[in-house]
Amino acid sequence: MWMTSAMSYYGLILINTSIMTIINPKTSTSTDTKPNNCKMLTTDDYKSLIFTTFGEMFGIPLLLFLLSRFGRRTVCLINFSSASVCFALFFFVSYTTSWFVNAVTFTARMFINAQFSLMYLYTMEVYPTVIRAMAVGCASSMSRVGAMITPFLAQVLIKHTFSGTIAIYVLTTAIAAVCAVLLPIETRGRELRVSR
Repeated sequence: MWMTSAMSYYGLILINTSIMTIINPKTSTSTDTKPNNCKMLTTDDYKSLIFTTFGEMFGIPLLLFLLSRFGRRTVCLINFSSASVCFALFFFVSYTTSWFVNAVTFTARMFINAQFSLMYLYTMEVYPTVIRAMAVGCASSMSRVGAMITPFLAQVLIKHTFSGTIAIYVLTTAIAAVCAVLLPIETRGRELRVSR
């Protein structure tokens, strides 16, 4: 789940710019194309990026709202399932305008940011004090593996198979949602463990 959280978080940022270069004809004009096939973003593209970034600001309030009503496993399920649905909506991107991409990315970033923060909280609540720092460090290291994979997916593979790339993100977030339900320990209302 840690790996999926990081892969999805950074993937959304990179996929957003990739989609802009795919659906926005102004982005890929021949005068803007560099010899290495880089495409320049327009002012509207940057405005869109700024707008979608604000989605992260609502992630923590969303997390606090959900945690006050549900257990950790349920909130993980909600976050990953919502992110999976948002990724699935990208399949319809070629038939829509950029406002749709912005709305979906805004929502997805909100849920993934909430989930990324929840992963730290849940991991600290599960492990006892004597190994808590090591557990969070190891889990965070696994998330970096996902962060290393996502540039290949969102910047390279997406140019060859858009649907295949999006399907990977849909599948991994859906699997993470199933894993959230199968978590063996619910830590809501439980005191932090001091010893084994």
